[in-house]
Amino acid sequence: LIFLLIVEFSLVAAMGLSWSSSFDEQLEQAALEEAELAVDARKARVALVGVENYNINDFNKLEPENWRHTDSREDITSAELQLAKRCHGAHIEMLQEDITQAGSHYLLIHYDVPYLDARTFELKITGLVEKELSMSLAEIKRRPASTQAVLMACAGTGRMHTKHRFWTHVPWGPDSFGCAKWTGCSLADLLREAGIKEGAKQVIFTGADKGVEAGKVQYYQRSLSVEEALRGHVMLVYQMNGEDLKPAHGFPLRIIVPGWYGMASVKWLTNIEVVEGPWWGHQMEAYSFRRAAQDPDRVPLTQLPVRALMAPPGVPDFFSRARVVAPGTHRIVGKVWAGAVNIELVEVSCDYGKTWNKATLEDKNGLFGWANWFYDWETPQEGTCVLMCRGFDQKGRSQDVPSDEAFNWTGMGDTQPQMVYVRIDPNVQETGNTINLVPETRAAKKTLNVKTKDGAPLDACACDALYRQPGSQ
Repeated sequence: LIFLLIVEFSLVAAMGLSWSSSFDEQLEQAALEEAELAVDARKARVALVGVENYNINDFNKLEPENWRHTDSREDITSAELQLAKRCHGAHIEMLQEDITQAGSHYLLIHYDVPYLDARTFELKITGLVEKELSMSLAEIKRRPASTQAVLMACAGTGRMHTKHRFWTHVPWGPDSFGCAKWTGCSLADLLREAGIKEGAKQVIFTGADKGVEAGKVQYYQRSLSVEEALRGHVMLVYQMNGEDLKPAHGFPLRIIVPGWYGMASVKWLTNIEVVEGPWWGHQMEAYSFRRAAQDPDRVPLTQLPVRALMAPPGVPDFFSRARVVAPGTHRIVGKVWAGAVNIELVEVSCDYGKTWNKATLEDKNGLFGWANWFYDWETPQEGTCVLMCRGFDQKGRSQDVPSDEAFNWTGMGDTQPQMVYVRIDPNVQETGNTINLVPETRAAKKTLNVKTKDGAPLDACACDALYRQPGSQ
């Protein structure tokens, strides 16, 4: 038996494979590198499209005939609603949980969910490799694996926060996130086994989902540089929270790029091709910070920024999602993330950002996961409040400041703080009691937000909190 174990270990080493502990070590080392790169990514984004360097007025001079952006937050289209129904956000109240269940994890499905049979599935590794590979799902599952809590968020998170919305994409609020436990093997080890040839610079990942985008028929494809693919953190994943992937989450196989925006984690993975490059497909162009439709200085979206969110306190009104709490002390809980970077601080405001208070922060649940935080809020006896939260990481990064002038072409990477509208009313303590939320309902339409027998109109701050960020309530 000892002899067989020695032989097996020698074969594994000869093929460039790693045991689970080695993969975990790769992930730890990669997290350190990713944390530094995340700082550079944020600086590049701010330099190109940070509101202090570029805004909607600058864009209007560049493209006066533009039609793909709105001038209002109220003109959402039926097509956007259709996308929102197919590409659902997380359930914001589930921020109370350490791990996001599959049914509450955000989903962006660009085309259709493809049907793939695990029994006949094969992953192909082709291109500039010494040995092309074709692997069954069973073979992939036999490789050394790791399970990691990974926070994933869509690059379009917060698109609805922006007044000048890119309206031909998913109308995300702050709720396109999820932190699941993903199980899979090391991409880097598999590529080393195939043997990357000299001159190779890019690795292209192709999913089985096919559609038309920007006028071109295509499979969903993304790429990483060879250096990124070999960094040691990219996972070939076949399980989510201890179960086989659900069809909508990429069954039977996907990649997970921990610490990056979600578009990099290709679902329904069928092919990995190593190429010389440069390759720049549609999903690379679409997920770039740009000042205009054509921008030679575009900055690809990569590592996640820092962001804090709260689980709204109290109970919701069915239509407006206005929160209602009884007067007293309420513990506000939430999560904060920053990719591979550790968290420094979370602050909470109970007065629409006029003053800020430090929340109690706990440890992250993984190298690329999120951290819990809480704050005990003493409410006034009655009235309304707008709650906000914001995060800061240990590399000095912080969230965007609220702005109507912020702009980038596709409305990517917004981190303006979450806002939650809360009404304080003791009647909420007993079922059957009546609470007047007609003014909150009417405020959904600007023309109806006027004084009536049901009450005064909501002010601009309250309207912002209720309807500027769908998904935050």
